[in-house]
Amino acid sequence: MLLALLCQLDSLRQRLLADPAPLQESWEQWQPELRQQAMRSLVNSYVQLPCEGSLLPVADSLLRSSDLTGRDPELPEAQPMLASLVRAQPLLVDGQLLAADEPRAVLYLELLVSNWLVRSAELVSAELLASCAGWPELRRYLLQPELLATRNLERLRNQLNAQLRWSSWVERPISLYESRRRLYCLRDGAIRCQELTEPRDAELRQLGWLQQLVTLALESRDALAPQVQGLLRGLGDLVVVLLTRVLGRAIGLVGRGIAQGMGRGIAKGVGRS
Repeated sequence: MLLALLCQLDSLRQRLLADPAPLQESWEQWQPELRQQAMRSLVNSYVQLPCEGSLLPVADSLLRSSDLTGRDPELPEAQPMLASLVRAQPLLVDGQLLAADEPRAVLYLELLVSNWLVRSAELVSAELLASCAGWPELRRYLLQPELLATRNLERLRNQLNAQLRWSSWVERPISLYESRRRLYCLRDGAIRCQELTEPRDAELRQLGWLQQLVTLALESRDALAPQVQGLLRGLGDLVVVLLTRVLGRAIGLVGRGIAQGMGRGIAKGVGRS
């Protein structure tokens, strides 16, 4: 999947070199087509599989049943990546404008491309899983053996949906409020995360009411934390005073009374003897 997307990205780069239109606009228009071609490359165009008593072409059926027009809100704006990748323009890295061939700029551009690859592959894979859920014969062709069982496949889809909702409702508002952006990179044969700090105020203002409640809770915690800490310290000091002075004195009086009682008892015993 990642290799197919990378090939499509290179083809799109060649088109953008000859396209005078704004890069961001052309990029947005080509995204669905790019994902469709990446999905088609996973399946041989001549492969047919039975579906409800009929033989259907797998590639065309997948494209008809998939919605590849969605956009990942966590994808950063593509303009800086495209300007450097297509037109070799300088790239802003950690507040510094670096030439496209500078090592730091190349590494940052690689990070942006890797993040786009992983997130686009995630979107395409979600559509493939949805198609496999309604087409059992397709599972044997595309999925690993442990996902052939309906229960296992539905469990995976439910876990992914729950994770997506949690990320959208809770994790994303927190990341926006804390000016953090999570990028995925390919390193040592695995997908790893890297977090960058960058202002995201415009995205923060576009959050829904439920997501804004999360940021409001964070803001309230930050505002009340010093007062609550001061109150807890005051209560702690009060408890210390009670234990050391009041209760300690009471315990001392009780101990003195016990000692006096024992002394009187011993004295009486000696007198009788």
